[in-house]
Amino acid sequence: MTSPTPALAIIDGTLCRLTRKGTRAAGHAPLATAVTEFLQSGPRIYVREHPYGLLPGIANLYCLDGDFRLLWLAAWPDFADPCAALAGEADGTLTVTTVQGATVCLDAGTGRLLRHDVPLAAAS
Repeated sequence: MTSPTPALAIIDGTLCRLTRKGTRAAGHAPLATAVTEFLQSGPRIYVREHPYGLLPGIANLYCLDGDFRLLWLAAWPDFADPCAALAGEADGTLTVTTVQGATVCLDAGTGRLLRHDVPLAAAS
């Protein structure tokens, strides 16, 4: 029996697809520094990179397809407050949190910004 979704892992800052024996079958090099987290959901793989080292105006969150082709870069609301964690995906919405504690909701298919909720303490 084969797994419907291949095993993925971060090895030395690179997102890798693993064989059944646990060796690298394919890899996706980071856009800038290192992949720090990923979330596989159906045909999409959401990737968060270490935020430092990216060119200004480039979000540290993006989406790949199963063959590691770039589908979208997130339409990020505040580049001074990068993505810190992938919270999950439900009903076509990807929810993430930022370094400063804001919640960002993106369209899972396009990366378009749907909502940006800033914590009350940071808003004042």
